[in-house]
Amino acid sequence: MHSLLGFACLLLVAYALSEKRRAIPWRGVLMGIVLQVALALLLLKLPSFKAFSMGLNQALLALEAATREGTKFVFGYLGGGFLPFKETTPGASFVLAFQALPLVLVVSALSALLFHWRILPVLVKGFSWVLERVMGVGGAVGVSTAANVFVGMVEAPLFIRPYLAQVTRGELFIIMTGGMAGIAGTVMALYALILGPVIPDAIGHLMIASLISAPAAIFFSLLLVPTEGLPTGGRLELPST
Repeated sequence: MHSLLGFACLLLVAYALSEKRRAIPWRGVLMGIVLQVALALLLLKLPSFKAFSMGLNQALLALEAATREGTKFVFGYLGGGFLPFKETTPGASFVLAFQALPLVLVVSALSALLFHWRILPVLVKGFSWVLERVMGVGGAVGVSTAANVFVGMVEAPLFIRPYLAQVTRGELFIIMTGGMAGIAGTVMALYALILGPVIPDAIGHLMIASLISAPAAIFFSLLLVPTEGLPTGGRLELPST
């Protein structure tokens, strides 16, 4: 009940702060709310997704273990290897740059590889198609918001770079909001690693949060800065390497 009340309050605040209330596309807002609730129910209640997220969590643990062994080999005790001295304070030997950030680099490299193999583009196109059809946004906004689920807010706009000069002010606001609403895949693994000992299946929770934040970013943006004019079309443009 508290969550529903908080959700309603956030909607009221966004409506109160809207630049132009008469121009709010209520169909897009309502369909976005429906899509977010539907995604949450589907991802949280579907047994097959639970099994998938648990498998993904195990894969992340295996990736983290392999990365840790590599950092030990390269950096020695700085990377988590055997300490040549006695550790007086538990955790004092942990060095973020050598024991945590290497995992971010590995996941970033894997993301680039998955894009090169055209695996992530298929997922981005599929999710953007849903956003475009259900919420009525343009292709440029749909692709950028969908890409934010898998990559960071810096990389996602690069996939619609040819269309950035054409988007309206409202669409640009959606693109920026979508970037801040999602969790970049590169740091999602790091967050899951930190939260893993406390929250079982941490990466599954983070992935669901990132997915359902995409439609939320769009309909909150539509409330605050309504888009005017025809939606800007666009398709996925892979950055040149």
